[in-house]
Amino acid sequence: MSKALFSAGLLSAIDASALAAYCQTYARWAEAEEGIKESGLMIKTTNGNVVQSPLVGIANKALMLMHKFLTEFGMTPSSRSRVSVTAKPKANSFEEFG
Repeated sequence: MSKALFSAGLLSAIDASALAAYCQTYARWAEAEEGIKESGLMIKTTNGNVVQSPLVGIANKALMLMHKFLTEFGMTPSSRSRVSVTAKPKANSFEEFG
């Protein structure tokens, strides 16, 4: 992903923190979704009530944050149409991100 963003002129060294935050948010979303797959959308409380799994809230919040990052990086169809690049960077300092 970072190589594609860099090649498109949408990523520079000053964006490392934002990219790292997106990656962390993605990992959190993936972990919550895996947990939901294992335990289901609903859980039973100690009182015997059936409620939404807390993992659903975690996954939903992470998904909303991911969307914000995707929009900032011009990675959604509508945000891509609003992104303008002034100059393409000459060197890729994001090699280690893959």
